[in-house]
Amino acid sequence: MPYLSNEYAAEVQAAYEVDLWGRLQSLTQAANAQVASARASHDAVELGITAAVVSGYIRLIALDALIELSRRTLVSRERSLALTQSRQARGYATGLESAQAESEYRVTAQAVPQFELAAEQQQQALNVLLGRVPGPVERTDTFSSIVVPELPSAGLPSELVRRRPDVAASELQLVSADEQLRAARGQLLPAVRLSAAIGRAGASVLPDGPFTIWSVGGSVLAPIFNGGRLRAQVHADDARREQALIAYQRAVLIAFAEVETQLSAYEKLNAQATQVEAQRRALESALRMADNRYKEGYSSYLDELLAQRSLFSAEQSAIQLKADLLVAQVNLYRALGGGWDRTRDER
Repeated sequence: MPYLSNEYAAEVQAAYEVDLWGRLQSLTQAANAQVASARASHDAVELGITAAVVSGYIRLIALDALIELSRRTLVSRERSLALTQSRQARGYATGLESAQAESEYRVTAQAVPQFELAAEQQQQALNVLLGRVPGPVERTDTFSSIVVPELPSAGLPSELVRRRPDVAASELQLVSADEQLRAARGQLLPAVRLSAAIGRAGASVLPDGPFTIWSVGGSVLAPIFNGGRLRAQVHADDARREQALIAYQRAVLIAFAEVETQLSAYEKLNAQATQVEAQRRALESALRMADNRYKEGYSSYLDELLAQRSLFSAEQSAIQLKADLLVAQVNLYRALGGGWDRTRDER
């Protein structure tokens, strides 16, 4: 006669490790520091790209200003050439003066396509940086409308360097290494684990039907046989912690060096720009006087020619120095991890 039997069992188990030495907490904090470090590294890349885009845009509108200056100067040279040729035809100027005026006109005419090519190259470099196809870059500002901001008169506190995302990333890597080392040391100590199980079991042959089964227990595990491996892990984590410390110190030193370099660059470029602006105003006055003297016949065209050349060179230098000053401030902004707040950082 066939025999039929049904049996079943359902059980739930749970285990818990008592974190007596803070090992699990250290591992959690190490993982959190790693995540924060990755975010800071992302911010560092983003800050670098932003600074590069702004610097590239400044260079582009500075080239626009140089193109405008060259075209304006070319119109002036064309008038001077026409005047000199007219004076030659009437016997008031020599062929040498006409040749000199034409030479100066040709030199200025060469500058226009030279700056136009540089602007086109800068424009496409910006498109590549922005991940865009080749094409015109919209200008929302003119170079003359941009004012070079002044630095805080009281200086910049060194605490600003901690805002740099690369310094923050290195610091968080050091925090993670510290926590990893603490967790590795915790593995050398005994661990307490609690376990529990509960369930229902039954069979058709049992007269009382299903019944509950449960168990509760605990264990203390000491790393007796893994001591060599765990000690080696501690030494490895200790070495990684030292490596992270050296990387953090290097990041801080680089940050201070970059800030000092950009502050010095701003100071020197600002002094240079002041002198070039004074030179430009003096050459404007000299050119007016030389032009009047030449028209009245009191001096040769050579005096006016030298004044024209010097003024054109000084005006180019003034534009270039202003662009360098603005780029230096962008670099300082990046070196400080995103600039500074005047109302707060000057206190």
